[in-house]
Amino acid sequence: MNTLQKTPVIPNLEDLKIQTLGQTEVLIHGQIAKWHSGSAHALFYYLLSHPNGKSREEIIDTLWNTEPTAASSNRFRVTIHRIRNALGWFEALLEKHSRYQLDHRVLEACDTHKFNLMLRQAEHASNPAIKLEYYQQALALYTGDYLPFETASWVLKTRNEHNAAFNHAKIAVSQLHCNLGQCRTSVTTLGVALQNDPFLSENHHQKLMSCLSVVEDKFVAIEHYRHFLAFLKNDLNDSPMPETIVIAERIKGGERICLRALQQANTPKSK
Repeated sequence: MNTLQKTPVIPNLEDLKIQTLGQTEVLIHGQIAKWHSGSAHALFYYLLSHPNGKSREEIIDTLWNTEPTAASSNRFRVTIHRIRNALGWFEALLEKHSRYQLDHRVLEACDTHKFNLMLRQAEHASNPAIKLEYYQQALALYTGDYLPFETASWVLKTRNEHNAAFNHAKIAVSQLHCNLGQCRTSVTTLGVALQNDPFLSENHHQKLMSCLSVVEDKFVAIEHYRHFLAFLKNDLNDSPMPETIVIAERIKGGERICLRALQQANTPKSK
């Protein structure tokens, strides 16, 4: 007998915890959710990755690579039922305007929701200390790639979006530390972002080279430059910008280049 109620007491958000960054886990009252099928597990995370929902036809095509038939439609209904049972809440997954989507309270229990919320608060904060605190809270949530064990093509777009947001936050944090004169922390943070995504703008590589010439020495700075040259050649079949070459030559000549100090020196003082 089906004991799932259509209008149960809505669970508090603290009773539901969804982890997708670095690991994949759904906890309900501290217990791991039981999906009872791979299809239910896949569909839940598919809908989690598409908060605006997907149609029945899109779901059947994407997840099961087939057309709607009597068999696939029955599998779909059973899978929806298993997700609701796993979450213990009928309205956790509903059909709205021919699209199936997770309730906003389910989405809000996910670590990616909290991650993006912290990023938005950081971007809107005017106080540098508060801005830095929000960014650090967001970065603490990002313990790895989104749905790291999922290899399906549908997850790649969402994974890349979260990864790009992580790198943007790292660069923002690096700049905040730079503004505070905390050079070594700034360099470490920027280095993580560039290691995670070397395709970031070349000006970030220029800044890392310059900062390394200050907090380390010219040899460490030029080592990054050489790695960057190899990346440009092997991955992009490209060469560095003239400005990058000029910075490298200045560092090779023994100059320690602090871009923040140069910027401050070139900023007109208010009368």
